[in-house]
Amino acid sequence: METSFQNMITNLEQRLKERPRGFDYFAKEMFSTFLSAFDKDRRVVYVSAYAFPMELLWAFDVVPFDFEMACNNLPIVMQGEGSSIMVKSENVGYSRNICSFDRVIIGCMYQDMLPKGDLYITSSYYCHGKAKRNEVVAKHHGKGSILFDVPNEISPSSIKYVTSQLKEIASMLENITSKKLDMDRLKEAIRWSNRARSSSQDVNELMKTKPCPWDGYLACMVGLGGSIFQGSPIRDEINQMLIREMRDRIDNGKLFSESHRVLWFPWVPAQTTNIFTTLKENHVSVPTAEATMVWWSEIDESNPFEALAFKSLQNPHVGRAERRVENIIRLAEEYIVDGAIHFTTPACYHENGSLRLISDALKNKSVPLLNLDGDMSDERNYFPEQTLNKLSTFIEMLKSHSD
Repeated sequence: METSFQNMITNLEQRLKERPRGFDYFAKEMFSTFLSAFDKDRRVVYVSAYAFPMELLWAFDVVPFDFEMACNNLPIVMQGEGSSIMVKSENVGYSRNICSFDRVIIGCMYQDMLPKGDLYITSSYYCHGKAKRNEVVAKHHGKGSILFDVPNEISPSSIKYVTSQLKEIASMLENITSKKLDMDRLKEAIRWSNRARSSSQDVNELMKTKPCPWDGYLACMVGLGGSIFQGSPIRDEINQMLIREMRDRIDNGKLFSESHRVLWFPWVPAQTTNIFTTLKENHVSVPTAEATMVWWSEIDESNPFEALAFKSLQNPHVGRAERRVENIIRLAEEYIVDGAIHFTTPACYHENGSLRLISDALKNKSVPLLNLDGDMSDERNYFPEQTLNKLSTFIEMLKSHSD
């Protein structure tokens, strides 16, 4: 894993010298962060970056390590050979019914590819499977795991409950770093987070341009992966680069041909597929994805723990599914899409359970929905010809609706 990340960083640094681009800068910084986790002089915190207020971690001198992002961004997985790692976990008894992301993680663990952590945090929402994998990896490394539990309802009592957990985690971070929390540094992390929130909104606003000036597939990856930098200047730097790129394309007319626009949700596969090349070849753009949303309020730095607790409770994957439905309908309307695509991964029960509600709501708005079966990183469960047939039928339907 170390060698893979170093090689990718080297390649990305060369690309950035030749042509600075926001996505390449994002990828370089993400892989650099993961590589830092192998530095024996650093304190490493395992975390679900998209499901934890990362501002708290950036207030300490620790390296955040999201094993889901790290393992499933290995070249072998992205190139469609993830099962070569998964079989390691399957051979010791982990079922193929488990999410492919998790089987890659366990496979990496059994090959001693993962860095040792000093603290193992995961969250109660988005993915129950990841919480279990966190326990397995922590135990394998001789450590305990922490579950950051976020209730379904937003109320004074739930804010108090989540706030108390964050304060406990801050104490644990103080123990592993041998440093007291510097409140000024936490407030600075929140200020950077608020700046990134604002520039993320600017990115999303530019994506409304017709034709769309960027690729929603990449935007989705930055939306999820870039969450690891919430609280760091890096996230705003990524956004500013993307804003400059899009404005340049708009000003100079360097835009792709666009006949139709679709909303994508919830996330994109890690492995290489024929999905987005097929859409592009048929002049179908993805101007927005659920993962690119700015769903949280500006964070109040004067009450940092309570504000970060409130941010956690605002996550649309916490609580009632109606919140996700409302957000997706709003995206469909704001970006004036002609259709929507849901990428269905078989093991993602928590997410798939909301699909009928979302489907009915889109139907009421006359937005056609394609439920596209696939797999995040197991090429044995992905069928290019079947995908092409479904996409072709869907694209023909979009054409007939526009006639």
